[in-house]
Amino acid sequence: MRALRLASVRALWVFVLAFPSAGSQANEFDWQSLQQRVLKTIDQVRPAVVNISSRGSGFSGVIVSPDGHVLSAAHAVKPGTTYRITLPDGRKYTGIGKGSNSRTDSALIRITEPGDDLPHVPMGDSAKLVPNQPCLGLSYPGGQKPAKAPVARFGRIVRGSRTQAMFQSTALMEPGDSGGPLFDLNGCVIGIHSRIGRSMDRNFEVPVNVFRDFWNEHNREEAFLDAGPPTPKLGVRISVARDEEDKVNGLTITNVFEDSLAEKAGIKNEDRIVKLYDRELKSATDVRTTLIAARDEGAETITAILQREGEELEIEIQFDVDRKGAPEVALPEDDLPENPASIAINELRQMARQFSELESRLDDTCAQITSQSGDKKSRSIGTRILGTHWLIAKSSLVGKAPEISAEGETVSLDVVHRDRENDLVLLKAPEVNNAGVELDGDETDLTVGSFLLTPDDKGAGLVSVVGSSEFRSQKLRSRGYLGVMPATYQENQGAVLNEVVKGGAAERAGLIVGDVITKLDDTDVRTHADMRSFLMKAAPSAVITATLTREDEELTKTITLGSVPSNTRHAADQMAKSERRDGFQKVFIHDANLKPNDCGGPLFTLSGEFVGLNIARNSRVRSFALPVSTLRGFMKQATAEAAE
Repeated sequence: MRALRLASVRALWVFVLAFPSAGSQANEFDWQSLQQRVLKTIDQVRPAVVNISSRGSGFSGVIVSPDGHVLSAAHAVKPGTTYRITLPDGRKYTGIGKGSNSRTDSALIRITEPGDDLPHVPMGDSAKLVPNQPCLGLSYPGGQKPAKAPVARFGRIVRGSRTQAMFQSTALMEPGDSGGPLFDLNGCVIGIHSRIGRSMDRNFEVPVNVFRDFWNEHNREEAFLDAGPPTPKLGVRISVARDEEDKVNGLTITNVFEDSLAEKAGIKNEDRIVKLYDRELKSATDVRTTLIAARDEGAETITAILQREGEELEIEIQFDVDRKGAPEVALPEDDLPENPASIAINELRQMARQFSELESRLDDTCAQITSQSGDKKSRSIGTRILGTHWLIAKSSLVGKAPEISAEGETVSLDVVHRDRENDLVLLKAPEVNNAGVELDGDETDLTVGSFLLTPDDKGAGLVSVVGSSEFRSQKLRSRGYLGVMPATYQENQGAVLNEVVKGGAAERAGLIVGDVITKLDDTDVRTHADMRSFLMKAAPSAVITATLTREDEELTKTITLGSVPSNTRHAADQMAKSERRDGFQKVFIHDANLKPNDCGGPLFTLSGEFVGLNIARNSRVRSFALPVSTLRGFMKQATAEAAE
C-alpha cells in the first residue's frame, strides 16, 4: 500500500519553538505507543479481511481459519448461496453460505478450495470487553472503493456484552461494511459489524463468542435460531381458517412443497388441518412447536386430522427427520494467542482534548470565511499559506464577496482562481499571513492507521485515523441532476425525454415527456450518452441552458440543476454530507466526524505536521482529504495565472 506524504506547518513568530510532544500535554496518555499498536494491528490483520460479493451486492467478512471459515453477518448471507471472496492481495476464491442466525445476525461462509497459504486471524473473547477499550474496524464500505484494501477506522468500546447480545462501539460503519470484523489491539476478532443508529457512536457488533457458542450450527448449511437439531418442516404454506363466528377452526393448506413430508403423506392444497400429533392448531407457530415436540419425543410417525371436501380424514405422516445436532467441527484455535486482559483508556472518550495545546496553536492556520450564496450568507473554513497573502478553501462553499475576520475587523478577500476538478479556490488577503502552513516543507511517510488532527477554533477539534492510501474518487453523487429518463432520438438527432421526474430540475424548468434536447449550453446533444456525459461534468446547482424541440418548435430553457437524490432511508443516509463530495483525482480517507461546512480547513498529524486539506464529507464513514501534492499543483497553476 502506497504511503502518503506529509508537509510542515509553521508561523513566522508563533511557532518559533518546536511543538511540545502530545505526551507532555496529555499526562499519562501515551498516544505514540497507542499509534504503534494500531499500525502493527492493521499490518497483522488486513490480509484476512475480505470483500464478499454475489449478484451485484457486496459486503465484508474475515477469514478465521486456514480451512477457509469466513465470519460475516446473517442479514447479508444466505445458506447455500455461492459467493466470490476477494482478498486484499487480489486473490479470489469461491465460498458457500453455511449457517445463518437472524436472531444474533451471525453467519458463516466456507471457502471451497482454500489452498495452503490462506491468511487468517484468531477469534478473541468478546466477554472480556470493557468500556473505553480501543478497537479497530476494517471493512469495505459501498462505493468509492480505495483500490483493493479495506478501509480502516479507529474507535472504542462504548458498551460490552457478556452474553449473545450485541455490543456497541464508535468504530464507524455503513452499508457494505456489514459482516466486517472489529479487532482488539492484540489482532483478535472481537465482533462482526451488524447495524447502526442515527448517532455516530451507535455502531452495533455481533460478539465473536456467538460464533464460538454456535460453531457447529454455523457449519451446517441452513438458517437456525437455536442450538441443537434443525427444526422439522412440514413443507406447506398455510392460512388461518375461521368458522361463521370468526373463530379459528384449523389451518388451510395453500401450497404443498415438492418432496416435502406433507406431499409424501398425500396432503393437498385446500385441505384444512384441525389437529397434528393430537394437538389443535391455531397458527403457524403451533405447527412449528408441534413438530419440535414430535422430534424431541422420538416419534417415527405423526397423525394429522384434516377436512377435505366436507370429509374428515386421518393421515399418517412418516416423520423421517434429522434428530442429530449440527456436525462436530473443531474451533480454529490452534494459533489463538495469549489474550491479555482488556485495558480501558478513558482518555479515548474525549481524545481531542488530550491535544488542546497543540490544537489551539494549529487554530491560527485556519480562517473563518463568510460569503454570499444567493440571498444567504454561508460559512466555511479556509487554510492560510504561511508568509503569503494566499488562502485555499473549498470552492463550492465559497460564494461571492468572501471575507474573513482579522483582529476584530472584517477583511475582504479577492477570488483569484477556482479549480472545479479539485473543488479548490485560491483567495487573496490584503495582509501577509503570519501563521499558516507551508507547502514546500519536508515530507515524511504517513501510513494507514496514523492519527490525524483537524483543528477547530470554536472547539477541541477532531482526532481521526488515515483509513486508506491515496486513490481516485469516482464521480457518483457530485454531478448535476436533471431528473429525466432520456433515450436517443431517431438516428442520433438528440435525446428524447421518456420520463420527467416529478419535482426534478427538468420539471421545474417546464420540460415535458416527448421533448427532444439537442444542445446543453454549447455542447451538441446527439444521443442520450451525450446528455449523460455533459451532466457528469456539471456541478449540482449549476445553471445551464437547454435547447430543445417540442412538436417541431425550437425552445430554449434555463435550468438550475439539482443534486442526485438518495433513494434510501438507511440511517447512514440520514446525515449531512458535502454537496460536492466525490469526483476527485486524488484523495485519502480518514474517519473524522467532519461537518460539511468545516471542509476547506487543514489536517495535521498529532506531531503538528501538515498532511492535507479536508475537502469533503463523503459518507458516514468517510471524510476525504486532498494530499499536499495536489495542493502544491493547484498553487503552482493558480499563482502562475494570477501573475499573468
